[in-house]
Amino acid sequence: MSDKAPVIYSTPIKSEWLDYNNHMNVAYYVLIFDHAGEQLVADLGLGEEVTRETDISWMVLENHITYNNEVVLDQPVDVRMQLLDHDSKRLHLYFEMYAQSDDGSEYLASTLEQMLMCVNLKERKGSDFPAAVKSNIEQLAATQANIPKPENIGRKIGIRRK
Repeated sequence: MSDKAPVIYSTPIKSEWLDYNNHMNVAYYVLIFDHAGEQLVADLGLGEEVTRETDISWMVLENHITYNNEVVLDQPVDVRMQLLDHDSKRLHLYFEMYAQSDDGSEYLASTLEQMLMCVNLKERKGSDFPAAVKSNIEQLAATQANIPKPENIGRKIGIRRK
């Protein structure tokens, strides 16, 4: 079993995502992580089709993002996702975006720690995950049980003083 979380989303960097510094603008890191989150919930059984049928969906409650290294036009990136914790209606997630270098190596470009919640769209409030989704979450938790917890989760922002 790998000590790394699995890749759940991959994409090359698009020209419309670049800023005047000729690297990806900060907003598009969040877009890529959002696409990865959509893939995750679809894989868990709570994708758009299920939401349209049941009015049960998911919403992000909080994001903490780091920008570790820049990425540029056409550079491929892979997003890995680790389930840190969960309860009947929430998921605590950690995403890492790895960029592929020209020599085939990869480096950490960005991280995102996230809390999301299952919601009933009719009531516009939190709801327990449907039984099938709960089962898939439990299976995911079991498959990732031996992946070490990242050291930088739960960080707070501030200026470090000497």
